[in-house]
Amino acid sequence: MKSYVIIGLSSFGRYLAQFLSDRNFYVIAIDSDESRVQEAKPYIAKGLVGNIKDSQTLEKLGVNKADGVIVSLGEKVDDSMLIVYYLKKLGVKNIYVKVFSEEHAEVVGLLEVGKSIFPERESAFRLAQRIDNPNIIDYIPLTEGYSIVDWVPSEGFVGKSIGELNLKNKYDIQVVSVEETVPDRIKLIPRANHVIKASDVLVVVGRNEDLDRLKNMDK
Repeated sequence: MKSYVIIGLSSFGRYLAQFLSDRNFYVIAIDSDESRVQEAKPYIAKGLVGNIKDSQTLEKLGVNKADGVIVSLGEKVDDSMLIVYYLKKLGVKNIYVKVFSEEHAEVVGLLEVGKSIFPERESAFRLAQRIDNPNIIDYIPLTEGYSIVDWVPSEGFVGKSIGELNLKNKYDIQVVSVEETVPDRIKLIPRANHVIKASDVLVVVGRNEDLDRLKNMDK
């Protein structure tokens, strides 16, 4: 079982603990506020109330043995960077930092610690994509300029095979899986002869500008 440590149990940290726990991760969390630790208790395997800016506390917590650490301290940039410094000294390889500004993200980048997380910006981006294209039920950024999308095929695609649609050659979009609801199963790397049903959800990956064209493909 993979283990992750969450440092800072704001609403973001608490929701993250819940979602990781739902996916059978071993979640360890620390916050200086006892009430926050208590609120997150149903979702964490181990919770600690303590000084999150103390390197010895972090070491006792076993952060160096975890698969990754998420630092979620909101606008407390100084505290966030101090903790990141300690995590690097303790040998933590996978560090994720919740940032609130481009400047904060630049500092994280200079330390070369891993991935900066803009939860508000990413949530707004995903919501905008869903508003713009109601057939998209989830939109996850991958690397710069690329995303992966859970897409409900519109009427013009139903009854056609993946090979017939030729999405890869025509639009440079790759279908990586099909989530069927009738029957309930997932096809990874589906064959070209898979005929799309109205109940299917296609998981596709591609450049953002190509994915944006999904809403106009059957017009």
